Amino acid sequence: MNELTTQQTNGAIVPTSAQVETSRAVQEVQAAVLVAQKMPRDEIRATKRIMDAAKRKTLAEQASYCYPRGGQTVTGPSIRAAETMAKYWGNISYGTKELSQNKNTHTSEMMAYAWDLETNTRVEKIFQVEHKRDTKKGNYSLTDNREIYELTANFGARRLRACILEVLPSDIVEDFLTECDKTLAGNNDIPLKERVAKMITAFEGLGVTQDQIEKRLGCKADVIIERQLVELRKIYTSLKDNFGKISDYFETQKKFEPEEAQNVLKDKK
Repeated sequence: MNELTTQQTNGAIVPTSAQVETSRAVQEVQAAVLVAQKMPRDEIRATKRIMDAAKRKTLAEQASYCYPRGGQTVTGPSIRAAETMAKYWGNISYGTKELSQNKNTHTSEMMAYAWDLETNTRVEKIFQVEHKRDTKKGNYSLTDNREIYELTANFGARRLRACILEVLPSDIVEDFLTECDKTLAGNNDIPLKERVAKMITAFEGLGVTQDQIEKRLGCKADVIIERQLVELRKIYTSLKDNFGKISDYFETQKKFEPEEAQNVLKDKK
């Protein structure tokens, strides 16, 4: 009887835990929609709160990413920026869910969504995530539950960002990023050289050397200007959020194959 959707006790139909959970979820959604309709967002106030958030230096440093595409550099808001704007815009439900996990194919079926409860505009993306991690030495499968969760959460964050940005007004997003750039380029109590040194140290933690940074910018570290530091912050955020690889932004040393290495030695002789 436990496998049935309902149970019968003393002649009465008793819902199972699954039915109770489904009913509770439906009621929560209905309540959220009702509250959103009764208390619509004040767009002027919401916009001001978003712009005020962009004035926070810590958030501004994490707000943008950039990556190369077709010979050009594409920039945009990070997942942290998208979540912040959604929170202050108000009446938006968003998140990621693992719909199923297949032990045979070692994959998870995931869903990311964003739902404007006022306008009933909903965007969702369903995608597959393989339980494997790419490294310089090759790929390997993940079996630890914590590693699998971290992997799916990472892939889910990218889709969630896209869903939120489709729901938010595009002009609000553009104004937010512009304000973040102003914050980064504005007055700062910490000297520029100290901030550059701190950024170089952060890149070294990702495996990027000072020499690679200087080659990209075309100047020595001690003459880096504010605009270039803003660019480096966006690249750093991109690498941290796995929007690109180090080789997408910086020159890397060429690895010779055994035959090529022998030829180089012969040439030197």
